[in-house]
Amino acid sequence: MSTASGPQDADVSLYLHAELLPNIRQITLYVSLPQIPALEAIRPEIQLSESCKFVTVSLSKPFDHVAETIKLPARVTDATRRTLNINTAVSSPGKPTSGGYDYSVRMHIDPSDPVLAPRDELIDDYVPWTAADMSSLTRIRCRGCGTPFLKEPGPDHAVGKSDQSLQPGWLWKDLPSGNWAEMMDFWHCHKPDPHEDDPKSEAAAALKLEDQNAQIKGFGASSRVEAISGTVLIDVATFLLSEADCVGLKKGNTEEAQASTAEGSLERTLECTKCKAIIGMEDPSARGWRLLKANASLNANVPSSGLDQEQWQSHPTQMIVAAQLLELIERESARRFVVHCGQKSGLLLWVFNPDLRYSNSSSGHSVNAQQAMKVFFQKTLEIDKLLAPEIGNPSPLSVEELELPSMVYEALSEALQGSNQMLPLTARNFNEWQVGLLSRFSRVQAT
Repeated sequence: MSTASGPQDADVSLYLHAELLPNIRQITLYVSLPQIPALEAIRPEIQLSESCKFVTVSLSKPFDHVAETIKLPARVTDATRRTLNINTAVSSPGKPTSGGYDYSVRMHIDPSDPVLAPRDELIDDYVPWTAADMSSLTRIRCRGCGTPFLKEPGPDHAVGKSDQSLQPGWLWKDLPSGNWAEMMDFWHCHKPDPHEDDPKSEAAAALKLEDQNAQIKGFGASSRVEAISGTVLIDVATFLLSEADCVGLKKGNTEEAQASTAEGSLERTLECTKCKAIIGMEDPSARGWRLLKANASLNANVPSSGLDQEQWQSHPTQMIVAAQLLELIERESARRFVVHCGQKSGLLLWVFNPDLRYSNSSSGHSVNAQQAMKVFFQKTLEIDKLLAPEIGNPSPLSVEELELPSMVYEALSEALQGSNQMLPLTARNFNEWQVGLLSRFSRVQAT
């Protein structure tokens, strides 16, 4: 954000925010000015770059030294530049708000821009840290203090493409999608059920052998995911490990560190032994420990030449939660969620746009367009009424539930509120909803 330098207009600044609207093939550009009496009659002027990818907004005299430039989320048409040059100003009048003046203008996207090409908004690249990103040398450590959480692998933990290339290391595997168990239950409920007096006894024997193989291979009706020593299992939000493979962690001893599971057993949180940060929790049903991606850092894609130049990476908590929401959208075809941390109150989220491209002049953002989810949210004090309404009082919304650890929930709430304050004043609310943005992971941007 640019600011003026004169003493009389030291607070004069421009804030730009652009959002891509692919369905109508347009970009909405917001221009925000502070509420200063001298700016009431000033209208910002827009100039489009030769490449049609950048816009520069400036003010007229005596504030002609105030200007700001951003890169648009997509290329716009050359006709847009001619229109802007003819009008030489934002076509819609500024709306006075409690914090300043907001202007907006629509610009048409160039039909040849790749951003308009058909694509699946829920392709698998929204999940950070999958098995494809890992190597046998990848390690997990505390995001805060750097304490390692994986033991050094011994001779029993060796991986390689052949017997000659085996070396000590860890095996990383992706867990199946969340609807895997439901699909298996459905299959077992509808598979053929031969009778004992069936003359075709070979069919009965084949099904019996199939059931035995199903239990061994992990797709039987009563099978479940369990931690395996020497292997790190990965889902959208956690790493599942055997307790014997972990170091630098201890179980929480306080009552607050325990939570009741669906099976009625108690699972305790896992703390970093050095900084006491909560890193994960026990998973009794999987007989292992789950480490939260949001609280860990990894040296993924480490070259085999050595660890001299290893680079540790971590992802924002909001990006991990966004991946969980996208996975639920894909699996349950839902767009509204009750998000909480085990308390009576929580957040009601409406994922309005799961794949938003935007750019702005905020100091904390890159010059390139960002990828995010546009989320409408509001606080709710009684989540039970939304999840399990009383008889005769049906819920007005079809919602899915997402329970998060308390520290992840708090980080999500802060991210939504922070992004709401980043938006132009006229774009911060939609009826009774607040509007926020959650950054989502993109493998293209990450590479």
